[in-house]
Amino acid sequence: MFPDITQHPEWLRGQTLAWCNRLAGQTGKYEYPWTTIVEGQAAEDIFSEKLAKLVRGKVLEVGCGHGAFANQWASQAAEVVGYDMTEGFLHTAEQNREPNVSFVLGNTHDGLPFKENEFDLAYTKKGPTSWYPEANRILKPGGDVLSLHPGDGNGESIELGSYFPGLFAPPQQGTPILDKINLMLSQSKLDVLSIRRLRETTYLPTVEDVLQIIGFGQTEDFNQFVRVNCLEGISRQFDLNRGQQGLKTISFYYLVQAKGTN
Repeated sequence: MFPDITQHPEWLRGQTLAWCNRLAGQTGKYEYPWTTIVEGQAAEDIFSEKLAKLVRGKVLEVGCGHGAFANQWASQAAEVVGYDMTEGFLHTAEQNREPNVSFVLGNTHDGLPFKENEFDLAYTKKGPTSWYPEANRILKPGGDVLSLHPGDGNGESIELGSYFPGLFAPPQQGTPILDKINLMLSQSKLDVLSIRRLRETTYLPTVEDVLQIIGFGQTEDFNQFVRVNCLEGISRQFDLNRGQQGLKTISFYYLVQAKGTN
């Protein structure tokens, strides 16, 4: 029904360093440009409510992007440190940071450049899992870890790949994300308290929102290619499947809570 857009010469896979650098060059921020309507409580809100009860002392955010979320905790923490691999995002973060917030450039695959027993809390919001093997080292005794990760649909989700094959990845069976989380945690020496699976139902109100998701972090030439070659089909599929609030999707997330054992 749709061309395989991953074959376009300017397409980049999301969340890679090259893709993040491109997005940073375009907007300076990791911020979604599309609109969603959430049914019930959003997974990020559940995460934030839990996090608010844990913030204290010196806090580390892994995968901080342009720093807006780190700044939210400045009044509650003694110090907040944001860690991210994208220099352009951190440039924006430095321009808008609170006095007790700082930012460090680095890649979790290379480890965490922090001292032992440095942080009271470390968290990530939809960020990497590759930092877990270092988490226990940089936490103070009894320090907390809280993470929110995109989860596995495993046949229960309603994904954009179901509506628009070729434009989005097809739904997957199994739990590869959870398997990776468990593998990283098994190397961490953390005391894993819980891994909770959260279900989130959202609606995309317009066709333009679908186009924004496809083109997020891509080039203008790529986006023009999608509009010329795919807009008619996207509009047709959207109209066939939309409800009163828009196009329905069901996503899952993993909420991980653990403690340091130093």
